[in-house]
Amino acid sequence: MNIIGFLMGLAGLSLILLVSWMMVLSVKQKRLEAERQAREDSGRRAREQAVAEDRKERQQKAEEGHIPTILYLAKEAEKRDLREALYWYEKAASLENITGMYGVVRICQRSRKDTVLEEKARFWQVYIRGLEGDLHALCETAKAYFSGLGIAVDAEKGVRILEKVAMSNFIPAQLSLGDWYISRDNPVPKPEDACYWYSKAARLDSSEAMMKLGLSYLKGNGVNQDHRKGCYWLECAGERGNAEAMYHAGTAWMDHGAYGNSVAYIWLFLSAHCGYEPAKGMRDDVGSRLGVDSIVLLQSFAKPLLKKIQSGTIGKHLIIRAFNKLYKRNVPIPQREYPDDDLPSTDDSDALVAEMEELLPGPHDDTTSGEAQAETEKGGGEEKNLKLDFTDKHMH
Repeated sequence: MNIIGFLMGLAGLSLILLVSWMMVLSVKQKRLEAERQAREDSGRRAREQAVAEDRKERQQKAEEGHIPTILYLAKEAEKRDLREALYWYEKAASLENITGMYGVVRICQRSRKDTVLEEKARFWQVYIRGLEGDLHALCETAKAYFSGLGIAVDAEKGVRILEKVAMSNFIPAQLSLGDWYISRDNPVPKPEDACYWYSKAARLDSSEAMMKLGLSYLKGNGVNQDHRKGCYWLECAGERGNAEAMYHAGTAWMDHGAYGNSVAYIWLFLSAHCGYEPAKGMRDDVGSRLGVDSIVLLQSFAKPLLKKIQSGTIGKHLIIRAFNKLYKRNVPIPQREYPDDDLPSTDDSDALVAEMEELLPGPHDDTTSGEAQAETEKGGGEEKNLKLDFTDKHMH
C-alpha cells in the first residue's frame, strides 16, 4: 500500500509538474509572441511614420513648386485617386510644364460628359499648342485667362503671356493687349498702355491697329484728343482697304469745317462699297446735305480711288496727301515713318490730284466756287462753268 501510495503521489506530482511546465511554456510563448507582435507593430509604425514623413516632405516640396516631385505625386495618385492626380497635374501645368498639361488633358478626357472638365481639357490643349510654337494659340490662352474659360481667371498671367508674345512683334498679341487695357472687364484699365500697343502694331502696318489708334485720338482716350491725328490714322487704315476705318474716317469729317462733308461722303462711299453696311445709311445722310450734282461729282472722284484700293495700288499717304491738297486741309503726315528711316516719305499725290481734276466738268477759270454759286443763284439757277475748290461750303 505504501509503495502504491508513493507511486500515486509521485505520479500526481509529476502531473502537477508537467502541467506547471506546460503553463510556463504557454506563458513564455505568449510573451514571445507579444514581443514579436510589439516589434512588428513598432516596425510598422516606424515604416508608416517614415512613409508619412516622406510623403509630407514630398508634398511640401511639391507645394513649393518642385516639378519632378509634383509629377511623381500625380503619377502615384493616378493609380488610386483621379481627383488628387488632377490636382497635382494642374499644379505642374500652372508652372508651364507640358507633361503636367498633358496629364490634365488625359485625366479630363477620362471623365466624360463633364462640361467643366471638357472646357479645362480644351484650354490646356490650346496652351500646349502655344508652348510648342503656335503664337495664335498663346493669344487664345491669354484671353481664356481674362475670361476664365476653362481656367480660373488670372488677368496678370494673361497679360504676361501676351506681353511676351507682343514683344516679338506679333501683331495679334499687340492688338489683344491694347483691347484688354481698355476692356470693361479689366478692373484696372490703362488706356495709355492700350495706345502704346496700338501704336506699335500700327507701325507694323496693321490697319486694325491704325483704326483703333485713330479712334483713341478722336476720343482722347489714353492720348490728348487730336482730330487731325485721329483722321490721319483712320485714313492710313482706309488706304489699306479697312472698310470700318473708312467709315470712322467719314463720320469724323461730317460737319467738320468747310470741306468736311465732301471728305466724309467719299470715305463713306468707299466704306459702303467695301462691304461695311453701317456706312450705307451714313453715306446717304451726308449725301442729303450735299445735293445731287455734288454727289455725282464726288462719286466720280471716289470710284477710281475704290479701284486703286481694291487692287492694292494706293501708295502710303497718297489719298491723305491728295485730300490735303484738294480740300486745303492740314492733316499731318510724318516726314519719316520710323525715327531710324534715312529717307523721308515720297509724295506721289500730284498725279492723283491731276487725275481727279480731269473729272471736273468743262473749261475752268479763276472764279472761286463760292462766287460761282452766288452768280448762279443771281442768274436764276443758270449753270456756269466753274473751277471747283473741292470744299463743300457751296454744296449744302
